[in-house]
Amino acid sequence: MDKTGLKILLALLLLFSLLLSACKADATLAPTSAPPSPTTTPVPTGVPVPSSTPPPAPTTGPTAAPAWVEPVPPYAGVEIHRLADIDLVQGLGAAWVRRNALQWARVEPVEGERNWEAVAGLEAELQEMASRGIQVILVVRDTPAWAQQVPGSACGPASPESLDAFAAFLHDAVLRYSAPPFSVRYWELGNEPDVDVALVAPTSQFGCWGDAGDLEYYGGAYYGEMLKVVYPQIKLADPAAQVVVGGLLMNCNPVQPPENPPGSGQFMDCTPSRFLEGILESGAGNFFDGVAFHAYDYYYDTLGKYGNTNWRSGWSSTGPVVEAKVGYVRSLLASYGVMDKFLMNTETALLCGRDGTEPQCQTEEFALTKAYYVVEAFTIGRSLDLEANIWYSVSGWRGSGLVDASAGGDAARLPAYNALQVYLSLLDEAAFWREITDTPGVRIYEFRQGTQVIWVAWSQDGGEHLLPLPSVPQSVLDVMGQSLEATSEVAVTIAPIYLIWGTP
Repeated sequence: MDKTGLKILLALLLLFSLLLSACKADATLAPTSAPPSPTTTPVPTGVPVPSSTPPPAPTTGPTAAPAWVEPVPPYAGVEIHRLADIDLVQGLGAAWVRRNALQWARVEPVEGERNWEAVAGLEAELQEMASRGIQVILVVRDTPAWAQQVPGSACGPASPESLDAFAAFLHDAVLRYSAPPFSVRYWELGNEPDVDVALVAPTSQFGCWGDAGDLEYYGGAYYGEMLKVVYPQIKLADPAAQVVVGGLLMNCNPVQPPENPPGSGQFMDCTPSRFLEGILESGAGNFFDGVAFHAYDYYYDTLGKYGNTNWRSGWSSTGPVVEAKVGYVRSLLASYGVMDKFLMNTETALLCGRDGTEPQCQTEEFALTKAYYVVEAFTIGRSLDLEANIWYSVSGWRGSGLVDASAGGDAARLPAYNALQVYLSLLDEAAFWREITDTPGVRIYEFRQGTQVIWVAWSQDGGEHLLPLPSVPQSVLDVMGQSLEATSEVAVTIAPIYLIWGTP
């Protein structure tokens, strides 16, 4: 190419470069068309909009519609004591049942021998529950005479030399019951093991591994040694099996022990509640999958009022004691770097009097308070991300029953049964979204499923509060599922209500 041709080519390249730059500048400054808008599904107005993080608590309530929220696994259930209770469980719509019934001493009265026929009744129950799609938490208890560390006490711990035999039994039990037709996945080792053997009857249904002579951890470290022996054998039988620390009573808060009696300056001994700490101190943090505990509150003889002074909790402060106990357990696990364990409240209820037969326990006020408590305890339990929350029980203890055993048919179903049935129908598969804390004196918890938003609200101070809303909810229900007037301003009292927008 001669010089003239080269000059022409360079000029053309320069001109092309200038034109390209101009096009880019024009495109940046003035696009000819807007980018496509994200696709949205039309939904009714008057429902909150989710974001990548939960939105800040509004002062006026829901204003726009959320995107679709997938249902979550159900978590609510009850404890039963007999096969006939399963129909009542099914009527509730509960997906979980706790059964405290696999007794090592009955299956292996002679070391090395297995008598599964001795638990044929339990096996019939497990098959029936599996056929109905009910998830079972199976409690293992009762030490055979030949394996007892405390001679004569079936509820007490297995001796050190019999831990391998206990592990072999659990291996065989899990191998037998984890597969169909039983399909048991959750194995709770003992019932309230943080109770000293001397405090209960030798054949008690408690799993009393507690040791009052251990002034530091109340026997928890020895329970931890047991876990280190049995856990590998359970997982060998079924890698999917979930090993649960037996439902801890945790009698009082060891971090802030209560005065006993109040105002005396004398504080309650809460060493039994350090049982879990002993488990962790023994190095057993990798030898269980979850921790079960029990959370009971006590009726204060007035509509809507209850508490648990041993944990400094109550209706007008933290609400149901489950919140205080979860806080303690999670803090303790975190202090040992054990962060991947689920929690289960395997016994929760509102108790009345010493045995539930007292006059105040026969009143309509107690029956309604128990119904309110059902809603509050299961609402807060879900907000705490529990794996399961189990009411104790269908027939009850100290007035906690969901049914009246002396009545028949629908008359046997107490208000608490109906309240739990309504809760399950509305919220058992709804995702907890947030707690709304901007209305003094009122507790509000928001749940979502599909395009539906549900608020559960009740008065924390016992007074009536007017809660303004920017739009009228589609429905407002009381704890029994009865419709209340839906307006843009609702009265919130000590009786919980549901505020519902959208559809599931």
